[in-house]
Amino acid sequence: MKLAYAEMSGFRGFRQRARVEFGEGFTILCGRNGVGKSTLFDCIEFALTGTINKYEVEKAAKESLADYIWWRGAGEPAARYVKIGFVGADGEVVEIERSRESGASHTTNQIELLLCTANRPDGALAQLCKTSIIRDEWIAALSVDLSETERFELVRAALGPAEGADLLAKIKSVNNIADTKLKNAESAYEAVRAQLTIRLSQTAGLRDTISKAGDIAAALVTIHAELPSAPTETIDLLNAGRAALSQRKSKLDYLAEAAHLGHEIALRRLELMSPGGMVARQTAEETLNVALEANDIAQNTVRAALEAFQREEEANQTAAHLMSLLEHGQKLGLHDGNCPLCAAHRTMPEFESGLAIGRARVALLAAGLPAARERLVAAQNTASEPAQRVALAQMNWQEHSRQIAALAEMEQAHVEFFENHGLVPTFASDPQAMDREIEDERDRLINLEAALRTLEASQGISQLTSLEEQIAELRRESDKVAKDVSRAREAVATAHAMERSVRRVSAEIVDERLAQISPLLNELYQRLRPHADWRTIEYSIRGDVRRFLSLRVGDGLNPQFVFSSGQRRAAGLAFLLSVHLSRAWTKWDTLLLDDPVQHIDDFRALQLTEVLAALRMDGRQIVCAVEDSALAELLCRRLGATNEGDGRRYDFEILPGGSAGVAYERIIPSTPSGVLRREYSKSAS
Repeated sequence: MKLAYAEMSGFRGFRQRARVEFGEGFTILCGRNGVGKSTLFDCIEFALTGTINKYEVEKAAKESLADYIWWRGAGEPAARYVKIGFVGADGEVVEIERSRESGASHTTNQIELLLCTANRPDGALAQLCKTSIIRDEWIAALSVDLSETERFELVRAALGPAEGADLLAKIKSVNNIADTKLKNAESAYEAVRAQLTIRLSQTAGLRDTISKAGDIAAALVTIHAELPSAPTETIDLLNAGRAALSQRKSKLDYLAEAAHLGHEIALRRLELMSPGGMVARQTAEETLNVALEANDIAQNTVRAALEAFQREEEANQTAAHLMSLLEHGQKLGLHDGNCPLCAAHRTMPEFESGLAIGRARVALLAAGLPAARERLVAAQNTASEPAQRVALAQMNWQEHSRQIAALAEMEQAHVEFFENHGLVPTFASDPQAMDREIEDERDRLINLEAALRTLEASQGISQLTSLEEQIAELRRESDKVAKDVSRAREAVATAHAMERSVRRVSAEIVDERLAQISPLLNELYQRLRPHADWRTIEYSIRGDVRRFLSLRVGDGLNPQFVFSSGQRRAAGLAFLLSVHLSRAWTKWDTLLLDDPVQHIDDFRALQLTEVLAALRMDGRQIVCAVEDSALAELLCRRLGATNEGDGRRYDFEILPGGSAGVAYERIIPSTPSGVLRREYSKSAS
């Protein structure tokens, strides 16, 4: 399978529709940085996998690569899609399309069936893109700059599953089955042992019960005495006895609780009704009465003083009004010999004498108010002490009343407790009789329980026989399961040994397949000549569980640390090209190189051109993007020097409007075989 064309619209930097028809032999893409050459490789990878894996960071500043898959510049594209075509040896073209609106036209499995053989690795499309599209920024990162374990995994995954890989999966399945069987056997053994332990414990308990059993006849007499209406069958009698025992134990608990409450009530009653308690209540009542009488006398005194004070206040107000009239009359004086207040005819001496008599009366009316106020304050102060004594006496009396009320509540609750639980009411007033009843009932219950155990022991003999039979059976089953566990452990050990053997053989197979790359890697390394002195490169594999693939030049030197940037890229190109050519699981015969000559000098660029020309001679389709127009022209001449299909050259530029696009396209015809010999013959003749 080879690439026939790639078409995109509204994808990355391409707003307008752009279509590139790939030459059957090769296609050279030329243009400065940022004009869309790499986007063509992105288009191919996105159409196959639905993503672009060249970015180390997929998310930044709350944005992701998915936000930049489709056109984001000015203007609106007519559509947003990518489309690539593959052509087979029969000339039939298969088109794969992926758009923003409708997704992919083919499933991953359908694309893998188109481009891969049946014996393909996991994640075949990702491996296909990683080993078919060699990008400038990833040349060293995916080769000499990888860690030894990552480099081994890259090569192993690129080579595809080795023969016998399914055997490793099968032996893992066998291992899982063996482990599961061992776990099941061990679980079964533990379950049997647990059952055996339970039965042994039950047997020991029964033996102890039987050894303590008494006379069965006496036990039956005791049970029937306590349960006159009990059934005669042993099992029914046991059930009835156990039920009655449980019920009577509950009643005994109620009796004990009632007895405790009765004793507490009796003690409280004894305290309150004792001579001392009665004297204390009487004293409290008398003290309260005396305090109330003294308080009444004091309050009467306060009321009398208050009434006197109020009378003096009224007199004082009258005096104030009279004083006002006197002052007003004095200011007016006699009017034509008449008094301005009463209009009576008065002489001046008579008028002055009347004013003096009025002032004397005012003084008399106002003189009693201060004394009345003093008497009121004194009465109030004197009345505060009797009031305090009343409050204290009332608190003391209320406490005695509360104790009497609390005793009455306790007695009422005691009676209700007897009624609620069906107890004999006469015991409510006689705690000592209740204590005797409790002791008697406890003894009867002890005898009843002992009689029931004796009767159960007679039934336990048959149960003991049954348990011993079960124990014998469980021991036989335990021995059988123990043998199963032993066999399962042997099977697990055998399976693990087989897995180690298969892993060792699988590792040897991988080593042999990797050994096949060595001549190809060395040949490509020698052709690209990364270093003037170190003409060969060697690899070594080590490790059993974790595998390491190391590259060495010279006297065991690591090229990652001794090569310059350009030398690492040249060595990396040799490594990645050898991996690309060693894949046996893909039907896609196209090598895509995205600007592979960055940081590589002209000499090694010429060597790379010769390597690509050799790959063209082998029938492989080459798609290469470069920045230098002269190098692009050189590639067109060298890759076109074969009659194995035409080539094409595309020049990319930024079109008006800011969109990338194809500015120039040229078909490179293949050079006919023997053309130089024919031209030489014509000139000679």
